[in-house]
Amino acid sequence: MEKERKDIEKDWADWLESSATEDASSQVPPMDDADLSELSRLAQDCNRVFAREKYPEPNTDKAWARFEEKHIVSRRKHLRMFLWGGIIGAAACMVLVWLFSWAGTDKEEDIFQPMTVFTAARESRGVTLSGDDGAMWELDNGQAEVALSQRGIQVDEQVVDYRKTVSVEKQTLTIPRGRNFYVLLSDGTEVWLNAESRLSYPSRFEEDERIVELEGEAYFKVASDKAHPFIVRTSRFNTRVLGTEFNVKAHQDDTPYVTLVSGSVRIKASRSGEEVSLHPGQEFSINAEDKIELKEVDPYYCTQYWRTDRFPGAGWKNGFFYFDRASLEEILYELGRWYNVDIELDCDRSVLDYHMHYVADKQENISESLAKLNALQKVKVTYENNKITVK
Repeated sequence: MEKERKDIEKDWADWLESSATEDASSQVPPMDDADLSELSRLAQDCNRVFAREKYPEPNTDKAWARFEEKHIVSRRKHLRMFLWGGIIGAAACMVLVWLFSWAGTDKEEDIFQPMTVFTAARESRGVTLSGDDGAMWELDNGQAEVALSQRGIQVDEQVVDYRKTVSVEKQTLTIPRGRNFYVLLSDGTEVWLNAESRLSYPSRFEEDERIVELEGEAYFKVASDKAHPFIVRTSRFNTRVLGTEFNVKAHQDDTPYVTLVSGSVRIKASRSGEEVSLHPGQEFSINAEDKIELKEVDPYYCTQYWRTDRFPGAGWKNGFFYFDRASLEEILYELGRWYNVDIELDCDRSVLDYHMHYVADKQENISESLAKLNALQKVKVTYENNKITVK
């Protein structure tokens, strides 16, 4: 085989030397398949030899160092940066998740954590009458009747009558929670005071204006006297009348309003000085920004809420809770004042904005009144340990 290889190499060498002539191709020695295969292998060997002569043997150590610097070391740097970036990013994400979780948790607790919206009075006195001379009488005490009669003031159960009084002094009548009271002023004006209310007035009207001051809620049936206007002062507004029937609500924690049943009244806001007039069936209210709103209402609730027998007679009757399109908040506050209980909200506060029609007899016990509220199927209300809970 080695001899044949040398013979082929010699024949090709001779052919290459004579390839410059035009008929060189005719001098190519004949070859079979084995010769062609061997020729191909020889050509590849030649190419490899020529390549090594042109391109010297590579320095593998130096080449590996360059490769390591370019790819491995660089990749390690990028990997470290990526890892640190990932760690920092993950830490930031954890902080954000914690912050959002913390904020979200507080929000849920603010909405659904039980919250007391009305607090019962822990110490409750009876109905009291005080004078500007410092004297004070508890009208539930029979001894007060004797002392007041000497001043011309008649007291009979839930009624105080000034029509026979002679002396002139400023007096204040204070009604606790769970009570109502009826006052007959010296000019014949009738006033029904609701629970947790206070009315200040002179024992006799001798000025050009008949002025009383109210904190809480009262229904007035004013004796007509065109020469002497009747004025009800509250912390937010004054109501001026000649002879009419109207309801005034001016609790510190409620939106104050005036509802006119008959006649006419003129109301002046204390801070802005804005004045408006009402006609029967209208209601005035004023918000915290002194914005006045007038709306049409059914004055029937006033006459039912304050249902009484005329004095003198059988005396005072308590009447009804009567609310027409009133908010749940207003109804609950009124129940809280009458029954002197805590009110706790164990649901979204937005339920307080529900408006509804609600009627209950004030002489019923609290369970019966709440059963009527539950029958409306707006909320679930329970009562336990002197506390109303809204769910």
